[in-house]
Amino acid sequence: MARLESEIPVRNIVRTLAIALIFLFLAPIVQAQDLGETIQECPGTLTGSTQPQQIHLQTTEDATTMNVIWATESRTTGEVQWNGQTAPSSDYCYNHDMAFHMATMTDLVPGEEVTYRVGNDGSWSTDYSFTPIDPNSNHFEWISIADHGDSSEGMDVSEAIISDNEAQLVTMSGDISYADGEQSAWDDWFNFQQDSMTTVPWVTAVGNHENEPGYGFTPYEHRFDSDGEIESEGFWYSRQMPGVHMVFMSTEHDYEVGSTQYLWLEQEFASVDREVTPFIIVYGHSPMYSSNSYHGSEVELRSALEQLYVDNGVDLVIAGHDHFYERTWPVSAETVMDTGYDNRFARGEAPIHLVIGMAGRSAYEDLDEPQPDWSAYRENSTYGWTRWVYDGDAREISMTFYRLDGSIGDQFILQDAPLNNEEDGKFLGVPGFGSMLTTVAIFGAALRRLR
Repeated sequence: MARLESEIPVRNIVRTLAIALIFLFLAPIVQAQDLGETIQECPGTLTGSTQPQQIHLQTTEDATTMNVIWATESRTTGEVQWNGQTAPSSDYCYNHDMAFHMATMTDLVPGEEVTYRVGNDGSWSTDYSFTPIDPNSNHFEWISIADHGDSSEGMDVSEAIISDNEAQLVTMSGDISYADGEQSAWDDWFNFQQDSMTTVPWVTAVGNHENEPGYGFTPYEHRFDSDGEIESEGFWYSRQMPGVHMVFMSTEHDYEVGSTQYLWLEQEFASVDREVTPFIIVYGHSPMYSSNSYHGSEVELRSALEQLYVDNGVDLVIAGHDHFYERTWPVSAETVMDTGYDNRFARGEAPIHLVIGMAGRSAYEDLDEPQPDWSAYRENSTYGWTRWVYDGDAREISMTFYRLDGSIGDQFILQDAPLNNEEDGKFLGVPGFGSMLTTVAIFGAALRRLR
């Protein structure tokens, strides 16, 4: 017994020293997140590399600030350094063996390049550069995609985005990585996009595949940011861009009349000064209008929100969910309000809806026949991306749908002015006149010529 009693104090001393060393080693972690939470949710992050990966910019409501999020294998503190300044990161994790860090760069000058790096204690990223978007600029270019993932076609789309040196932003209308519960798929997806996401912010709406089995929206909440908060639950928000007010809504949460999201949309639309910002674009996942036989139009969504969009002059509604490309005419309640002229339209008649779910997932090839009157153009077996340009001098937006081979599938222009085209003495379009169906428009033009 004497030998056993002598060993007990020794074991106690060793245990005490071990605990002290653990707390000393994890002191920075405790400052950032409760130790018990870390051990319970992501114990695998207590060891591993602190080299930054999955680095991606995240816009804020303020053009003079930019958030940056990155991941490390090991739970540690971090910071961002930019233009001679430094800011600490918020450090956190969820039920996955990666640690995440978010830091904010401030005092940025829109239109002036920023050089930055992230990391800590010698584990620094390389230097990256980006240019904050000036909301008062007269020119703005961006890319919009949906239903992406990591297929070979999806990676081809990514390569095209990475090689685009003029685009200033990328938007995604949901179904981003298709992790579907396999969290390493998110890691791989972010690392592949990093060459773009470190220089151009990607702004996202949630889709049904962001609601993951066993996780819900938790991975999305930890990997993306809309409100400057870790574990963000900002599923609807807006961003002011040159000439364009972008509204990101969630078709995966309650949007019915009187819901929190509906009331927010009402207030958001009413806040836009259309003299300063002529265009409003809504990004969401499920489409109000789709002639694809796989999912088709989300009728409940249309019933709840279409009139709100029409009443507030929403110009474009950009969705995914069905894996094909489709553009409608300006449409309300399945009635074509305008057919434009030579793929040019005047804003204000009704929203143009686009389904752009052709960024990488298997194509849905079965289409409703006959093609609905409201459907202006559709393709069901190609992959690609859409590219947008705002021209402030002309106060117009142009859109081009590019296929993977670089060919053009569709194009149109939306302008903030009456649509005038004089050809052989014909006057072929003004708001109101253009809201009639094509046959009525032609008849009206003929009457004018007879006067």
